[in-house]
Amino acid sequence: MNKFLKKIFLFLFPIIIGMISLELILKNIPNDYSYKKAYLDKNANEIEVLFMGNSHIFYGINPKYMTRNTFNGAHISQSLNFDHAILKKYATKFEKLKYVIIPVDYFSFYSRLDEGVEKWRVKNYCIYYNISEEDYFWNNFEIFNGKLDSHISRANEYLINEKTDISCSKLGFGTNYNSKNNKNLFETGIKAANRHTFDLNKHRSTFIKNRKTINSIIKFSKEHHINVIFLTCPAHKNYYKNLNDIQLQNTINSIQQISLKQSNTYYFNFLKDTSFTTKDFYDADHLNEIGAKKLTLKINDILKKIEYNNVLMN
Repeated sequence: MNKFLKKIFLFLFPIIIGMISLELILKNIPNDYSYKKAYLDKNANEIEVLFMGNSHIFYGINPKYMTRNTFNGAHISQSLNFDHAILKKYATKFEKLKYVIIPVDYFSFYSRLDEGVEKWRVKNYCIYYNISEEDYFWNNFEIFNGKLDSHISRANEYLINEKTDISCSKLGFGTNYNSKNNKNLFETGIKAANRHTFDLNKHRSTFIKNRKTINSIIKFSKEHHINVIFLTCPAHKNYYKNLNDIQLQNTINSIQQISLKQSNTYYFNFLKDTSFTTKDFYDADHLNEIGAKKLTLKINDILKKIEYNNVLMN
């Protein structure tokens, strides 16, 4: 029996050492999560405008076009509960923060990162932000989330070519969705609309949880004297013409009702904004760098108008 156990140990030992080594390498590869966490650690006290949310903001807002000190804190598939968690994490450091801007898109009320097909991304918040929305042990490891061949490839690229996983600018803007590589708007419109459409009855509990999260974000912002701006991001007609009308109206009506009841909350709907044309979109529901500049300047103008109106009221 002892010989058998010894053989098992000798067989498993190099595998375990290899797994530990791979895990350590993966965790040391700089990525968008570790970069944004480090940026917030160092600069949160100077930020005046903070954008949160999903890939629509990550690729759709370029802070360099804002006149205030601005940072893009969005991540791919980041849901409302993680927006809230990050805000709470830096609550005591947001000394100058005046505006938090969060997308409420077609899918926002009916989906959460920890319940969807991209649940593997939850580990990024556990590992790099030290934020845990659920008590799941395996979220603390890179190698147990994603595919092994992808992990090995990333590790080799980093060790051999010093390639990192950072894909954002210094101010957090996602740079991969470039106009030179625009996708087919017809095909991506249908696929994205289908991917973002849910069985409303089955996702009723998710809708309720997200509505509560939005109210918690508003409450947090009031307590810290921050204005909240919710927005529905622009999309190409090949996306929004394929949406479920009931899901869309439930989303828009809900965020409108919530916003109207709060003095520090605003809502703007850019979904069908005709000023965004084909050249502005990377795919049917994401802007490229051209469209991102346009949306960023629109938001900058909105903030100026809000401040002007507040001065008049005072």
